[in-house]
Amino acid sequence: MEALQPASAYFAAAETANYTFMRIAIISDLTGWSWAGCEELWAALAKSALEAGHQVALFLAREDVPAGKLQPLEKLGIELHLPGPGERIVSRVRRQVSWKAASIVAPLFPPFTGVRKFAPDVVFISAGDALPNTLFLSQIERSGALEFPYVLICHNSYLFGRPAENSERERAVRYYRGARRVLFVAERTRMETEHLLAAKLPQARIVRNPVNMADLSPVPMPATSTVHIASTGRLAINSKGQDILLAALGSPELQSRDWKLSIYGTGPDVEHLKLLAQHYGIAEKVSFKGYTNEVRAIWAEHHLLALPSRVESAPLVLVEAMLCGRPSVVNDVGGVGEWASEPETGFVSCGSQIESFRACLERAWSARSEWTSIGQRAREKALRMLDPDPGGTALKILEEVRAEPVRVAAN
Repeated sequence: MEALQPASAYFAAAETANYTFMRIAIISDLTGWSWAGCEELWAALAKSALEAGHQVALFLAREDVPAGKLQPLEKLGIELHLPGPGERIVSRVRRQVSWKAASIVAPLFPPFTGVRKFAPDVVFISAGDALPNTLFLSQIERSGALEFPYVLICHNSYLFGRPAENSERERAVRYYRGARRVLFVAERTRMETEHLLAAKLPQARIVRNPVNMADLSPVPMPATSTVHIASTGRLAINSKGQDILLAALGSPELQSRDWKLSIYGTGPDVEHLKLLAQHYGIAEKVSFKGYTNEVRAIWAEHHLLALPSRVESAPLVLVEAMLCGRPSVVNDVGGVGEWASEPETGFVSCGSQIESFRACLERAWSARSEWTSIGQRAREKALRMLDPDPGGTALKILEEVRAEPVRVAAN
């Protein structure tokens, strides 16, 4: 399945055609985090749509969104629907009661009540995980959002939990098949989602995420003898796997070598990761840098990306490192293998075990003299795969959906 082509030519032609403006509702199911990589595509879509003259309403399940992400959209005229204090869906409820029980007792989630009143021509739903949680699905069904033509984008798949109960799986299948298009940012994510649903999705298409870089020129390798490794991403062990990296670097084979590790990001597991660095005797070689969006500044000081994730789809941090000309050591999860390949553009650990990742780091260490050429090939591949206008591409899909005949339910 091929990625869609950039939409710039499409919109150039539309300027001289009989162009119909749309009302677009964007819904994100993200909770528990103020922002994540999966949010970048809907933000790019909103920007493209507003600049093209469409009306856009944004419905979020959280109120603590970074101002720097929303303010540019507000200046373009986006209509915001955010929960107030005490009204948000809190992800921790899953640990207290079942989602099924929560969906029965929870009131209609206030920001979603505005969807029917907004009366969109098309709804764009951004899903962080392949299987929608029952509470979110109940709320979005009750809001009326699914009564309008809708497009889903799935950013992640997780294969290692228990299968969904059959009734919930069937409900999720109806949700997916009711969409005019189902978008994925990686081919493997599509395949894994069909596996989780035990159902084919013939309306699936592949799109690319935007990157957080205006300047795509290469970044020269640091001229230091000490190897500087960067790990970037949310500090959540269950998905990003930084514990695997610390254990691998703390192995007898690697801990005494001349390297430094910088861990960028924030999250709930930062204190545990610091304890692990001490446990493996490498605390003095590991720095916790916090969050930064200065991608090029990171790679001006680092030689190698370490991505030990247990769960991924198409990680932006990998794409951005490749664009800067850096090799990577990665776990082969989600769509990572669509970007990184060994020995062409990086070093790939098959699985998410400590020993496998340690062996992968060892192979990378042995090939240090080739890192510059590997990074150059990584950059060339990323440039070939990158969509220069992902927001426009997503908007083109919504335009296609808007032009399709209205579906009539069978009696």
